[in-house]
Amino acid sequence: MKKVLMMFLSASILAGCSSGLVYQRKPEAAQDGPKLPVKVAVVAFEDRTREFTREGNMFGGYVFNLARTDINGAWINTGAAFSVSSLPAVRWSKTLAEDMSSAGTFRSVKFIYSPSERTDEEIIVEGALTKAYYTTITDKPDEFALHLKVRRVADNTVIREGDVGKIGVRPRNLTSGCFTYGGCVIDRIHGYLNGVMQGIFADIRLDLVRALAPPQDEKKPVPPGQESPEDVIKRILGKE
Repeated sequence: MKKVLMMFLSASILAGCSSGLVYQRKPEAAQDGPKLPVKVAVVAFEDRTREFTREGNMFGGYVFNLARTDINGAWINTGAAFSVSSLPAVRWSKTLAEDMSSAGTFRSVKFIYSPSERTDEEIIVEGALTKAYYTTITDKPDEFALHLKVRRVADNTVIREGDVGKIGVRPRNLTSGCFTYGGCVIDRIHGYLNGVMQGIFADIRLDLVRALAPPQDEKKPVPPGQESPEDVIKRILGKE
């Protein structure tokens, strides 16, 4: 009984109990651009990643599809009993909505599961998670990508569609020094994934601002205080 208890305690210590990745938006010294008086809804993303959870072996390394599985400690050969939480497609869309809302670039941003849940939002962001691949194979790049479509509700016009993501080899020393302590590994990987998401979301916000802002040659100078918020919205949404 004592041996079983010791084994349980050892496993608990190694596990470093993970409550899942908690996204933390990177503080910015300045606004990405002008604040747009537009309400945005982000619809739950589809999962268009390849149909696998992990590929490879413990000798050469693995490729994990984080949209469909977590990362078990035994799979990355640390000897620790821990689990890094997965990042399914719906999690990406929820986190993007939270990030955009926190940025303060738009009047409001909310997450919805279906376009039918929209209320008074003028802009809809839809899309799919197409890559969410984390690898432990030496020199093989991680791949994270979203395909997004932004449309204007008033006339159902698609004003922006394309891919945004990050492909690159993760730092070689990401989990060095952690040994078999699962909590350390979890914190390092979550921090890395946070950085990936921060970069992708920043690109999305900037691209969305560019898509919604009127072209420079169409901007008409208006004396301060003479353009109402309603006029600004109409101009941005192309209703004038």
